[in-house]
Amino acid sequence: MSIVHQQTVQMKQVSHGNFLMRNVLKHNVVFNEGTRGDAAYILTEGKIEISGIVEGHKKVFAILKPISIFGEMALFLDDNTRTATAIALEDSKVIVVSKDDLEEYMRDSPKVISSIITVLVSRLKSTTRKAMKVPSTGMGVVRILDLFAANGTTTLRYDATVRSMADTFITTPERIEQYIHGLAQQGLLAVGRDEHDTRIIRLLQRNLLHEVMKKKD
Repeated sequence: MSIVHQQTVQMKQVSHGNFLMRNVLKHNVVFNEGTRGDAAYILTEGKIEISGIVEGHKKVFAILKPISIFGEMALFLDDNTRTATAIALEDSKVIVVSKDDLEEYMRDSPKVISSIITVLVSRLKSTTRKAMKVPSTGMGVVRILDLFAANGTTTLRYDATVRSMADTFITTPERIEQYIHGLAQQGLLAVGRDEHDTRIIRLLQRNLLHEVMKKKD
């Protein structure tokens, strides 16, 4: 398949926030594997192929249809290198979402915070550990928890959070639990039960990422 790189990008303001709409022509590349990423995308029209090179051969991870989010790992991980290539299979429209955009939107619409992990899971479920190697899982867990804490959500359901993060980072629930209990030992969060006897994670620090990095120094 011949891939034509789009030379110009048409953008316009979306709603009342800072989100930008990008028109992507058929066969154009949204982003390439191995490049630096600083934004996620929400597909609103068209069709996007997510693929990567595995053992020297192209492997298609997913064919996305509206409404889907992709490229979102760049918002949470230290290593911002794209782990896949996104190509438009037909004329498409995507909303460009930077990390700052996302945080501003969540401040205005707190209910969206609880759906973030679920969206990540639905995006990554069809991939495999071999096909999609996520760098720095531990810091990815910290960044997601930090995003919740920074936007006022300090209590999360333990089981659902562990399962969702395990799917998102393509690892085992046991490994996610190790990171969570490690943070608990550092006094950054607590694992307990609520008034309904549901197991929960309670975030004890507003700026979790800052506290983790400070302890590393």
